[in-house]
Amino acid sequence: MTPSEGRKDNTENMSNNNNRNKKKGMNPRTKAFITGATFIFAILVIILCIMSGALTFKANTAKTTPTPPPTVTAPAATPTPSATATAPVQSSEPSKPVTYNVTVFAGHGGTTDPQGTMTVNAGDDITVHFIPDNGFAVSTITVNGELVDAAESYTVTNVSDNMTIDVSFDTAVVETPPPADVTQPAQ
Repeated sequence: MTPSEGRKDNTENMSNNNNRNKKKGMNPRTKAFITGATFIFAILVIILCIMSGALTFKANTAKTTPTPPPTVTAPAATPTPSATATAPVQSSEPSKPVTYNVTVFAGHGGTTDPQGTMTVNAGDDITVHFIPDNGFAVSTITVNGELVDAAESYTVTNVSDNMTIDVSFDTAVVETPPPADVTQPAQ
């Protein structure tokens, strides 16, 4: 075998090795870089959504339905021959009023009064006041996931179910008045 033939064989072997490497798939370093970059991008998107108020995390947001009290039925009464009437039997335990939970959440940029979870008697009314921080204004209000008009407060009349009130705040648009016409005093 001549030296030029040996070089030719080596070149072919290197070419075949390169082709085999290409068939294996993506370079592990490139794959690790793309995976890491995708992870960092996802974290940045989540952080930006939280900072903008588009994504909020709320504790105890599981919706619960009140369990109705069990129905107790007495067996059919059999008439007893008696000359005296008996008074109806009164329960010694007072009946408990039906209550519901009203949960209020405020996003970044303000607070509410009241805030958190309140227990409200069925049929009662509750008013929630929205208090934006300086430089913020009420942006959106949702009641049980339904969007309602933004306002300084929201009143629920005749509470008849558990509910969630959620308010988000956004930076306030401050209108600057036009500059006053300043004239120089005559001297």
